[in-house]
Amino acid sequence: MIYDELFIFPIRSFKPSMDPLSEVIRQSRPRSITVGATDVGGDLAIRFPAHEGAYLYCVESGECWLRVEGEAQAFHLRAGDCVVLPSGRGFMLASDLELPPRDAAVVFAGRPNGSIETYNGGGRCMMFAAHFEFEAGFSRFLLGGLDTVVRVQDPEAKARLREAIGQMIDELQQGRSGCELVVDHLAHIALVKILRFHASEVAHTRSGWLYALADARMGVAIAAMHDAPSRRWTVASLASASAMSRTAFATRFRSTVGMTPLDYLTQLRMLIAARQLAEPGARVAKVAQHLGYESESSFSAAFKRAMGMPPRRYAQQARGDIPAPGALAPGGRLGPESCAARGS
Repeated sequence: MIYDELFIFPIRSFKPSMDPLSEVIRQSRPRSITVGATDVGGDLAIRFPAHEGAYLYCVESGECWLRVEGEAQAFHLRAGDCVVLPSGRGFMLASDLELPPRDAAVVFAGRPNGSIETYNGGGRCMMFAAHFEFEAGFSRFLLGGLDTVVRVQDPEAKARLREAIGQMIDELQQGRSGCELVVDHLAHIALVKILRFHASEVAHTRSGWLYALADARMGVAIAAMHDAPSRRWTVASLASASAMSRTAFATRFRSTVGMTPLDYLTQLRMLIAARQLAEPGARVAKVAQHLGYESESSFSAAFKRAMGMPPRRYAQQARGDIPAPGALAPGGRLGPESCAARGS
């Protein structure tokens, strides 16, 4: 097993086999991952436009500044710091925030994926970067409730992440066979670890499913729903799985997750349904049955409420049979959607 810390601590009455964080990242299915390392010297400010997906930055040596559009606070990043930028907002990386920024598209024009590039002679800041572009649905489930800048503060956690940074940069520098795959996997692991460390550090001040995983009892309930989404869960049965009274469980779940347990279950089911409907040959009745709905009509009504359109239309759109409207449905609902140098 590649992960060495777990959020989920089994309670005596239920032992889920599903790890929700791993499942959500797996279901998000990154469409692409762009990776590379940059060694910057002198003075430089680079402006990045609004983006899809999430950026991961890890400082291997030196320091720089990060500022995200719409945020008053700028972040001073030093060696060992790792951040994830999940909001999609534009941002700037700079040696000095007062410098006039250059557009990233100009600075990095023609740069191949998996490369290590030096600017202004290098030596001031060495940084690894990865850009994850996810498919819709589960990616918003993963990224939507996160801070604008996800940053790890704990020294021990930062030390573990720094080891991963060193491995990724070493792979890029050495260019050994299979280095692209290794770096992609290490970047995924770094992303999971940053989210996990961050959630455990700030869970007591945040609400959302990811932060709730740090709460042992809420983690059991969330894992139970991910483990068996088609089961006829009730607030009472989820409370029993978490070894809590119904009232105490319902109150605590809403305060930590930000929605009721059954609203969470419905959202999870609809995301799974959207994934299944996008598959060739998927049938609405079969998806409804798989998710525990007694009738296709009740499933279709729930799906339309959550996703903004009937499941058949969604399936056609997701498979490219009809044009996609391109935006989130009204009310914020979810709509479908090489190593440069080789070693000798």
